[in-house]
Amino acid sequence: MAAALALVPTLFDLEESLTALLDTQDMVAPEDEQAFLADFEAALSTATDKRDRVAGRLAKLEAQQAYAAAEIKRLQAFKRSAEAQQERLEGYVTYVIQRLGKDAKGKWRKLEGNSSTLSLKACPASVEVTDEPAIPIDFKRATVTLPAAMLNDILGVLADCTPKFFEEVAPEVASSLKLEVDKRAVKATIDAGEVVPGAKLITDKTTLGRK
Repeated sequence: MAAALALVPTLFDLEESLTALLDTQDMVAPEDEQAFLADFEAALSTATDKRDRVAGRLAKLEAQQAYAAAEIKRLQAFKRSAEAQQERLEGYVTYVIQRLGKDAKGKWRKLEGNSSTLSLKACPASVEVTDEPAIPIDFKRATVTLPAAMLNDILGVLADCTPKFFEEVAPEVASSLKLEVDKRAVKATIDAGEVVPGAKLITDKTTLGRK
């Protein structure tokens, strides 16, 4: 790379030299960056047409980004549409299989084709929250987002055990507090035979499988 950079100054008399230099930008090693910047500075300092080339390159890059953003948006919409169609179709197939009922072994009957098979598979038991406020605090996780300086103050206040925490700090912490149900803890408790208010275990969910 150093050898290539050494040749760059002799190429600046050519109209295409700046484009060539820009094309090598991503290949510049850290130890060669100062030499690269020196050549780039010389290019912009010596000729107005090369400044126009830089402006043109920037405009091109902005246009490429705008095109990419539009493509991402289009593909995301296409993905959402495909997902929705798949969900509807799977729902229709699930309906048909459930209408066929279960066999003598208590399993859902399969829809067998010439080269594929559609079937319903049982999903692992999952937790459904029916009344989140009713779920005890022991089954919730708290997330607090706050400035690092405030965290430092809180730790200092807790160490001092002064009323300042409740008077000044606690309200600001509460305003950024986010509580979420710890479904793993809820499931483990229900599996152990205990009741968790505001939640229940769903064991009859199925998912469509195909071979």
